[in-house]
Amino acid sequence: MDHQDGFVWLRPEGGGTEWTALPGDVRPLNVRERAEELMWTRVARANARSRGEVL
Repeated sequence: MDHQDGFVWLRPEGGGTEWTALPGDVRPLNVRERAEELMWTRVARANARSRGEVL
């Protein structure tokens, strides 16, 4: 979210309570990798639903 006074301010992807961390303790989110993982999860869920395994 932001950085100030030597700290990085973070918040969960879906929203929620913020927290601070030292810059050396965090790494950038690999957005492409995360998007691909989410896509395959959604595809698997849709396939299961089409087979009647998931309501």
